Amino acid sequence: MESTNRLSAIQFLLVVQRWTGLLKWKNDEGDGILSRLKRIYPFVLHLPLTFTYIALMWYEAMTSADFEEAGQVLYMSITELTLVTKLLNIWYRRNEAANLINKLQHNPAYNLRNHNEIQFWERNQKDFKRIFYLYIGGSLFVALMGYISVFFQEEYELPFGYYVPFEWRTRERYFYAWGYNVVAMTLCCLSNVLLDTLGCYFMFQISMLFRLIGMRLSALRNAPEEKARTELRRIFQLDAKVRQLTRECEVLVSPYVLSQVIFSAFIICFSAYRLVHMGFKQRPGLFLTTVQFVAVMIVQIFLPCYYGNELTVHANALTDSVFATNWLEYSVGTRKLLNCYMEFLKRPVKVRAGVFFEIGLPIFVKTINNAYSFFALLLKMSK
Repeated sequence: MESTNRLSAIQFLLVVQRWTGLLKWKNDEGDGILSRLKRIYPFVLHLPLTFTYIALMWYEAMTSADFEEAGQVLYMSITELTLVTKLLNIWYRRNEAANLINKLQHNPAYNLRNHNEIQFWERNQKDFKRIFYLYIGGSLFVALMGYISVFFQEEYELPFGYYVPFEWRTRERYFYAWGYNVVAMTLCCLSNVLLDTLGCYFMFQISMLFRLIGMRLSALRNAPEEKARTELRRIFQLDAKVRQLTRECEVLVSPYVLSQVIFSAFIICFSAYRLVHMGFKQRPGLFLTTVQFVAVMIVQIFLPCYYGNELTVHANALTDSVFATNWLEYSVGTRKLLNCYMEFLKRPVKVRAGVFFEIGLPIFVKTINNAYSFFALLLKMSK
């Protein structure tokens, strides 16, 4: 049971994230050539592709002739600005992220004890894996549709607009601009969704640990008091460690969720504005691609809000789990111990985005409402 892979849902994705320069490599702290290459690898990969590509997109938006033309680029430019925040955050806190992953995977305090716990863990890991593989696949499919749809247009057009420093609307040079667009956007898209997956997985894993604590409390219903008292002390210690994990998780996910929520309303707004001015008959391929992009963006906001909400709900549900024990039959000393734990549980467990709001479903609803308000205001201004 100690050898159970507690990170089975993202084990392969962790490898992909190292190869895409998002997470630090193992054993990269030495002075050898290989260690140095591992440390500079993320910058060598992302500087000519991600950061240069995003800079060219913003240059194109700022030098556009009118607001309608800028709106065709802004929806993606703001999306990639969120990616920059995520990249800088994970690079700045690369050691904290590696330590948290190591704790979740190898710390013996979080070992699963019996067959029921292993079944519970593996079932939920498979559900998470299924959801996020669909999310990653759907995001990459939207990018693929964008790459292909431009070939059905009458004029030369790039899948995702950016400034090209040469005349690319010719048969000979078009594929140079198109090829760079495909490589850079694929890396940006993959990096974006992988960082979303990592942040959501941290919150998912911690919520699973709170659920595990609740299961262990409920399992004390028929246990003798002497055994229950020893187990209660272990549960209290585990609860304190999981709350510490929550604080570490908050440091990692707070900046990226904050930027995602702030910019998502504008992203959805400009995407809807682009759809209104594009029309299905004129550009059916790009129209469908933009519709899919909006759907993926809504899912991208929903997922961290959902898993942040799940973490809070399962942490607060521990109070009910305490009442599921056989506390009426315990001695005064054991009941006092439970009473102290109940007082400890009054401290709410919440993951906050900066100092502005709690990560949960209410902020998702508010973001969608803000996006609609911005869209209505933008339409009114354009008229």
